Amino acid sequence: MSKISMLEKISKIITSKILELQDENECWNVLGEGDRYFPALNYYVPNYKSTLWTLILLADINTDIKNKSFLKPLKIISDHFFDKQIGIFTIGKSHFPIPCLNGNMLYLYSYFEYGKEDVIDKVVDFFSQYQRFDDGDFVTPSSFPYCFNRSCYGKHTCYWGVVKLLKGLSFIRTDKRSDEVQGLISKCIDFILLHEVCFSSHNKSEYIHTNIKHLTFPNMYQGDFLEILWLLKREQVKSVHIQRALNLLKNKMGSDLTWKIERQVKDLIIPIGKKSYGNEFVTNRAREVLEYYQFDL
Repeated sequence: MSKISMLEKISKIITSKILELQDENECWNVLGEGDRYFPALNYYVPNYKSTLWTLILLADINTDIKNKSFLKPLKIISDHFFDKQIGIFTIGKSHFPIPCLNGNMLYLYSYFEYGKEDVIDKVVDFFSQYQRFDDGDFVTPSSFPYCFNRSCYGKHTCYWGVVKLLKGLSFIRTDKRSDEVQGLISKCIDFILLHEVCFSSHNKSEYIHTNIKHLTFPNMYQGDFLEILWLLKREQVKSVHIQRALNLLKNKMGSDLTWKIERQVKDLIIPIGKKSYGNEFVTNRAREVLEYYQFDL
C-alpha cells in the first residue's frame, strides 16, 4: 500500500471516530450555561477538543470534503464568533483583534469550501488595514483596534498569529485572491523570513519560541517550524532565509527515513500522537517540503 493511500485510510479512520462523537447539533464538547467560559468562549474551549479545534484537526488530516457533515458545525461557530459590525471573528475584548482565530476560520472556510466570500473579504480588508508586523518596538495603544491587547500586539507581534493568518490566506484559491489577499500574504512571508522561519531576529542562535523546534501534529494554536515551511512551500517561496530551518528538518529525519512527533497535542477529541496516527502525517509533510526544495532523501 502506498504512503498516500495509507494516509487516506488513516484519515478515514480518524474522521469516522470523530463523527461518532458529534452531539445533536453535530458539534463537539459544547459548554453548558453554567460554565465560566460560557457563552463567549463556547466552541473555542475546552482546548483542543471543542468544535473549532476539531474542525481544524479534520482539515489538517485532509478529511474528505465531500462529506458534508462538517458544514453545520462550521456554520454554528461562524455565527457565534463573527462580529457583523466590525467584520472579523472574535472571542472578546481581551484578544481583540485576534489574528490566529481569524486565520483559522479562513482556513476552515476555504478547506471545507464553505463559500461566504463576503465574510472572507471583510476579514481580509480588516487585517490588511490593521495587522501589525512589529519586531520588538511597538507600544500598544489603548485605542481601537488594539485596545491594550499585548498578547497579539505587544512589542513583538505574536508570531503564531502571523503564521495562522498566513495559513488561512494560503488556502484561498489563487484565482480568488484579491490584491489585498496577496499583499497580506507577502507581509506575513516577509515577517517569517525576517525570523528565518523559527529563529529570533535579534539573537540568531535562539529560537523565537521554545516549542517551535519540536515537530507536532495537528497544528493548533502553536504549530511548529515544519508547518511554516509547508506554508512557504504552498506559496512557492524560495529564499536563503529558510535554509537553516530546512537543515533542521533534514537532521530530524530518522534512520528509517521517517519523522516522529516530538510534542504531542494533549486533549484532542481523539489522541493523535507517537503511538497512534501522527507520525505518518508529519513524515508526509516533511517529505513534501524537502522534495520541493530538492533535498536528497
